[in-house]
Amino acid sequence: MQTLGERLQEARQRLGVTLREAAEFTKIRTDYLQAMEANQFESIPLAEVYKRGFVKVYARYLRLDDEKAGSDFNTHHSVRAARRPLDAAGQEEEEVPFEPVAGGSLSVNRDTILWIVIGVALTALLAWVFFS
Repeated sequence: MQTLGERLQEARQRLGVTLREAAEFTKIRTDYLQAMEANQFESIPLAEVYKRGFVKVYARYLRLDDEKAGSDFNTHHSVRAARRPLDAAGQEEEEVPFEPVAGGSLSVNRDTILWIVIGVALTALLAWVFFS
């Protein structure tokens, strides 16, 4: 079975496109394209989300299925997948749901702001009427 990088390289060669031409069209650096074709995604000094996006853009340019290429990247090259901790039984650790910290920032909705503005305006109007 071919690796993702091998499929990218083969598709580029089949189209008769140089790395430089591909880089100019996709706006992805030539060294990043070389790293992708060599299956050395870890050498690209970017966050995983950018690498996945580059893979999809490059695959689309090469007339490959970009969703499959992105999925293959996630499966085989994602640092997050490789570093996912396992417990002693081989099961994945349960993710802890996010809970906001009590006493956080004050949230004010649109209606509250409207009532505050109306109150301030009425107070100013009454002060002007009585003290002028």
